[in-house]
Amino acid sequence: EGLTCVKRAKEGFVRLLGEDSAKAVNAAFMVAHQIPTVDEEIAEYRRLWEMAKVSLPEEAVTYDIAMSLGSRLREKKGKYEEAKVFYLAALEGQRRVLGEEHKKTLASMKNMGALLDDMEDYEGALDYYQQASRVE
Repeated sequence: EGLTCVKRAKEGFVRLLGEDSAKAVNAAFMVAHQIPTVDEEIAEYRRLWEMAKVSLPEEAVTYDIAMSLGSRLREKKGKYEEAKVFYLAALEGQRRVLGEEHKKTLASMKNMGALLDDMEDYEGALDYYQQASRVE
């Protein structure tokens, strides 16, 4: 029932504001979380990212999409190099849009550290963990 409401809200925002409005993209992002297969979820995140990075560069949802896409690539597919591109885009955008001390920015620093740890770049991982702990 909740997913049905979000889908209807998304359709309404698209109809009223256009597909690339912040509210429509945010609703589509919420719907994407509910997609049952990882490959379809990743494909939807990619579609939303391509749209949002151009039309919504100053909206936090753009970088939430990048972080979720990077997380799925890392955790479900083991595509570390590709995940790193999205993690870095998310971190850079969150720093600019939300600020260095925002909880999402700090979470992105920690996620980047975890990714580098997975890639056995322990010095790089430590650097991101230390950045996050200095700000906290």
